[in-house]
Amino acid sequence: MSRWAFERGDRVAVVDDVESEGHTYAQLAAHSNSVAARLQSMGIGRGDVVTVQMPNWYETVVLDLAVHLLGAVLNPVLPIYRAHELSNIVRTAGSRLIVSPAEYRNFDHRAMVAEVCAANPGTAQFVVERGDADTVFVHWPALDNLPDPDASAVCELIFSSGTESAPKAIMHTEQTLCAGTRMLTSGIGLSETDGVWMPSPIGHSTGLNYGVRVALLNGLTLTLQDRWDPADAVRLIERAKPSYTVAATTFLTDLLDAGESMGADLTSLRMFSCGGAPVPSVVVGRAADAGITVLRIYGSTEVLSATWNRPDSPLEKRLETEGPPLDGVELEVRDDDGAILVGEPGELFVRSPSCCVGFFSDEERTRATFSVDGWVRSGDLGVVDSDGYFTMVGRKKEIIIRGGLNITPREVEDLIVGMAHVREAVVVGIPDERLGEIGCACVVAEEGHEVTLADVVSYLRELGLAPFKLPERVLLVDALPRTATGKVQKFQLVERVLAKGRGHMQTGGRA
Repeated sequence: MSRWAFERGDRVAVVDDVESEGHTYAQLAAHSNSVAARLQSMGIGRGDVVTVQMPNWYETVVLDLAVHLLGAVLNPVLPIYRAHELSNIVRTAGSRLIVSPAEYRNFDHRAMVAEVCAANPGTAQFVVERGDADTVFVHWPALDNLPDPDASAVCELIFSSGTESAPKAIMHTEQTLCAGTRMLTSGIGLSETDGVWMPSPIGHSTGLNYGVRVALLNGLTLTLQDRWDPADAVRLIERAKPSYTVAATTFLTDLLDAGESMGADLTSLRMFSCGGAPVPSVVVGRAADAGITVLRIYGSTEVLSATWNRPDSPLEKRLETEGPPLDGVELEVRDDDGAILVGEPGELFVRSPSCCVGFFSDEERTRATFSVDGWVRSGDLGVVDSDGYFTMVGRKKEIIIRGGLNITPREVEDLIVGMAHVREAVVVGIPDERLGEIGCACVVAEEGHEVTLADVVSYLRELGLAPFKLPERVLLVDALPRTATGKVQKFQLVERVLAKGRGHMQTGGRA
């Protein structure tokens, strides 16, 4: 950031609104330094965890940089999380400070964070009021005594839920994060003439590490979108002319629909990278007609950039695979005995300088995931072909990916079973044309009682569960299908849900 403030001080660093002229690298450097001074005056220093629950705003980028300037640990959190999730994260991370907007999308974040802080002694609150950045930030004195950077120290702590109900607290350093950014930059050929558009939340790994970091490390203009509106996306792209993004397929489909209806020119957006789900060939074709090359990718919060189709990858590879590994990344697909497979499905293992350094306060999980020679066990199933291209075929982890956001079924299940008249509950993912997957709660109710979708949603809302995690279907069953050893056979439940049909599921049919 300091380099670009000196060399490209007048270049726009961040645009976060259709009507905004944006803020330059010189402004970004000054504002983040001023905020760092303010945080330091509150007692924040090296190694302290700062939880930042902010939207895709310029202020968020300033705050993130301020945390890094102090040598503190950035803990980004999605703004759609509510007290239930935020409390768990703050307690696990031992956060010294929670940063949030006063209000966002008609929700009182100030009150929620105050409640969380009251329940976690030692955690302070910092509220951001939107306004003119020069007025808001510069009244704090500049910070002169910046700590010496330590590239090997943990600087980012991101929570990502897998198959277990307890979220994983993933630790990254500047070394791992910069390695991932540089490998990606080189792999897809980004240059100083490019720009980044990021509609994915920067409160999590995709938006933060594939968006903010890619832009700032390369001195590019970052265009943020704080809420998804396809028409606004079109206007932002036509105005700022970004060339690269990473987002869920849902965003791409909506963008193409809006672009066609508005007669827009989207040709500046050369590369649209998608991960987490296949991209229908018809969507790839529509994107090509709009001048956009779709790149399927594979990565995770643990390993960051792993495989990435290149703009010049053969069309059949871009349609059918997640691409080859980036330079510096090693892949192995292994069977259950550890034998390396080529052309056959197995579990993916990754070794890369971008891999995280472990899970915070969880040595057992760290030992189970990381080998002594640097290989990371992904928990995902896939195939590496003879050309080295990787295709994901399934997940050992049972997460549901809804519109690019991960839902841990166990977390939702554990809450539903607390409802009156519910004996057992299992949440499964079912296909959805727009979102990829949605959650369906399969419920065994007490005899003589019915449990509806409205009942489940109302109950979970009262518990403060984030809206995107709420089930969108309910299926009542007399008993859960199980193996001889008592394990629930979720695939059978998915088959029942699909057989029932969408309309009947809205009110909770019995099967």
